[in-house]
Amino acid sequence: MLKKSNTDQRILGEVLRVAREERGLSPEELAEIVCLKKWHIRELEESDTFLTFYNMAIKIQAAKRVGKFFNLQEADYLHGIDRPQ
Repeated sequence: MLKKSNTDQRILGEVLRVAREERGLSPEELAEIVCLKKWHIRELEESDTFLTFYNMAIKIQAAKRVGKFFNLQEADYLHGIDRPQ
């Protein structure tokens, strides 16, 4: 079985946003805690693009950092994308 690469995954930003809001944190507060910028947090929560990240692999790593802070399972906020063969 082949392991999917980071670029084959999609971040479910809504899950990260809800986790942040449930803990009463602003994007700015969360960014400071996990050593990211506030615009990174906003992009993780709101967009499938990687405008403020160098590439999707780096964005996935940032999402994992946030998910780990919230004690989320990766399956809760990362989903694979099936690519056509």
